[in-house]
Amino acid sequence: MSLAKGFALNDQAELERVCRVPRSLIRSEQHLSKVYRHKYDRKASEDDRPRVKRTTDGMLPMDCVVMDVHHINVLLTRENGTTGTPKLLAFMDMATRRVWCELVFIETKGGVRNVDVIEAFAAMAQHSAFGLPKSLYCDNAKEYLFADFLDDAMQLHIPVVGEPGKSRVIRALPYNASAKPIEAWFGHFEQQFLRTCPGYIGDDRMNPKRSTLGKPPKPFEGDFRGFQSLFKQLLNAYEVLPQSGALKGQSPRQTFDTHVQQGWSATVMDPSRLHTVFTRPETRKVRQHGISVGGRTWTCDELDTCFHDTVTVHIPQFHGYNALRLTGPDGELLGIATPQEEFAFNDPRGAKRSADRVKRRNRALRTLDKSVPNVDVGAALVELGRTASPILPDSPRATVRVTGEEVYAQAILPASEILPSLTEDERERREIAAIREAAFSALRGHGS
Repeated sequence: MSLAKGFALNDQAELERVCRVPRSLIRSEQHLSKVYRHKYDRKASEDDRPRVKRTTDGMLPMDCVVMDVHHINVLLTRENGTTGTPKLLAFMDMATRRVWCELVFIETKGGVRNVDVIEAFAAMAQHSAFGLPKSLYCDNAKEYLFADFLDDAMQLHIPVVGEPGKSRVIRALPYNASAKPIEAWFGHFEQQFLRTCPGYIGDDRMNPKRSTLGKPPKPFEGDFRGFQSLFKQLLNAYEVLPQSGALKGQSPRQTFDTHVQQGWSATVMDPSRLHTVFTRPETRKVRQHGISVGGRTWTCDELDTCFHDTVTVHIPQFHGYNALRLTGPDGELLGIATPQEEFAFNDPRGAKRSADRVKRRNRALRTLDKSVPNVDVGAALVELGRTASPILPDSPRATVRVTGEEVYAQAILPASEILPSLTEDERERREIAAIREAAFSALRGHGS
């Protein structure tokens, strides 16, 4: 710009001094860098977003549970000799800051699956000190797809609070870690508790924590089960230490005990009922008292006595299965079906099994027979025919007369068509017809 105005300096140092951008100009335009940060560093931009203050005052245990998955920075040894770090599946109760934890150590490649999170959630929902939450706050990651199936379960088994029909599963916004207190808990628990574990390597994989310089980090001494036991003791230590902030100087366990003394109790679920939540209902036809699912035939004692044409089978979405829950037309539990057992051709157990099933079916048929009156189908049909209304015919529209072979003679044939020669039979028929016509004419003349 200075050269365009005809100003030039031969002294390079002076030129740099004159053309240096003033700090005051940089400061006046510095706020524009936030646009660049928002476009290319969304995480940093979202960390600076406006916030609202939230409180847990008046909240009861399990009113709201926040769940997440975290990588544990402790090096463990697998059975094949390789090393890896376990995964932590955590559920934080916002009212008491107690945390239900399950550890997963993957022996091969892969990550946390929906089935792993389901098993952790099921264990929490069965525990009398935790139970089923009224609302669940989680991420949008693929390992939380199962949470959508929980909405119906929490609506059915938990008293409705607030707006009826409102979803009990809350999905976190992307890049909004600060909205989940469990994220802060992960950092606190790791820095204050896990770092005391043998094998702790910290967050920086390129510069892991190590007890000796110049040597690779030493894994945890013991197997995964041993680490689980140690982790449980550290979690117990966390629960009995007092906290400032929302707990106001009490420990999570003291806060929980206060709620229990005031009458709070958990709502737990039967594990077999809980696993039926994560299923997809499908209708199947009943053929020979069995159903077909996944290319296999499934039966149960209840199907042997079932005479409905179709049943509803509840197929697990995330679990492998060797048992299927069946419900009838009204939604009532019908039974638990298992794959049909196969027997060798000459195995006498096959004949016994077949006889037992037929006996059970026939007994059910006899019971049904006693529950309804006998019906004489033949008599009912005869009675229906006897009492049926008579046919009321309408007047004929026209009368069609048939006079015999002379009709053929009266037909006008095309000029180009030659009448075919008559056979002996045809001549005889014509002669008979002529005699009959003559006789009819004589009778008519006599009558007149």
